[in-house]
Amino acid sequence: MYQWRVIALSALAVLLQIAGLFSLALPESYEGPTLYAFNELHAISALDGLGTILLITGCLVAWGAGTVWQRQVYATQ
Repeated sequence: MYQWRVIALSALAVLLQIAGLFSLALPESYEGPTLYAFNELHAISALDGLGTILLITGCLVAWGAGTVWQRQVYATQ
């Protein structure tokens, strides 16, 4: 029996995490404005912040999918 909510949440979590990793891996010329500069070699840019937010959101959605799945499994026992 397929749980469409669990599958949808899992797919969304994977897509969010992939998007976050891609935005973190972009070259410096595409990263946008600098939010915080540590020194001349290291800085946090706008897409680094967005990538971090996407990764955290993806992890939370994956955790939510696991919670929904557990509730559905234990509800049938």
